[in-house]
Amino acid sequence: MNLEHATAASTSRSFGPSDVHLSGRWLLLARGGWLVLVVLTLAIFFVSLPVYLALLHTPCAGVACGYQQLTSEQAGALTGIGLFPEVYTAYTVTLTLALMMACLLVSTVITWRRSRDRMALIVALFLVTLAPFAVTFNVSASPSPWQVPLDLLSFLFVALFLLVFSLFPTGQFVPHGMRWIIIVLLTLQVPFTFFPALATLHISAVSLGFLVGIGSLAIVVVVQWYRYRRVSSPLERQQTKWVVFGFAVPITSMVIGVAPYLMFPVLAVPGSLYLPAYAAVQAILLLLLPLSFGFAMLRSRLWEIDVLINRTLVYGAAHRYPDGGLRGPDHWPASAAAWPHPPGHQCGHRHLHLGQRSPVRTAAPTYPVDH
Repeated sequence: MNLEHATAASTSRSFGPSDVHLSGRWLLLARGGWLVLVVLTLAIFFVSLPVYLALLHTPCAGVACGYQQLTSEQAGALTGIGLFPEVYTAYTVTLTLALMMACLLVSTVITWRRSRDRMALIVALFLVTLAPFAVTFNVSASPSPWQVPLDLLSFLFVALFLLVFSLFPTGQFVPHGMRWIIIVLLTLQVPFTFFPALATLHISAVSLGFLVGIGSLAIVVVVQWYRYRRVSSPLERQQTKWVVFGFAVPITSMVIGVAPYLMFPVLAVPGSLYLPAYAAVQAILLLLLPLSFGFAMLRSRLWEIDVLINRTLVYGAAHRYPDGGLRGPDHWPASAAAWPHPPGHQCGHRHLHLGQRSPVRTAAPTYPVDH
């Protein structure tokens, strides 16, 4: 059996009529639940927006500073270089609204085109809870009459995050016992979400909430790795690559950004603009999350992710050479050239220079958007 027939067979198996598709009253109930969640999220977002704006406008001090909030020294430093704090606030709010619009737009398209697919609908619900992330993250730490709805939205975000990465991309638990682990993790999240004081309890100088969060993240990462290596078809692996790419870029940027802050004390002084600049960059990179899910779930030109990944690696490696030239895979380190490709996924490499096309050529067909 050639690659095209194998891919078509795996696609029919994974995305054809099966128990992961909704119909009848369950479909109407799911669409109604999505609409209710959108209305609730928009209401919470716009009610919390004045509090969010007040936080951005109000200088803070010490440990009382929230994410994206400026200290009085940082506000003075911005003014000293000709950028008033109002410019920073406008930039931050603009990117917050951009993330909100991107998440809701992608969620709406997924619901419109593929709401019969249970996995696609769960992703659409997750994107709705991701949309107001910056606002809920900052406002939830402040007293608010909307505290309970904010906590509920935060819990839904965590629950849908765990569900998405336990079910993606087929909509089925792999391994089957994973469903019980998810129930345990969600049960642990309830007291930490609605009673935040419990999350601050320490075990050997490490907060209990941090341990549960890291443990949950490690579990879903291992599950996705197992699914990718042992279970996923070639098409499903391409879907996984899109989502991993969307998360890997901001996470890598976060690690690279935090390391200098911890290593060089001069970046942690009250008047340093390092953290505001770091937060500004992260706000842009978060836009990759809804876009990557959109590409993965709509399955349009999925195989192009290999081109994107290879170009990212090539252009990133170019900075290692003083002459600025680009090198092909033959000049890369042995560990990079020896990266494994999925079974049935054949890639031919040749030198890549400016103006040439990507070295990746795949024999697999391009799949159209589902109607």
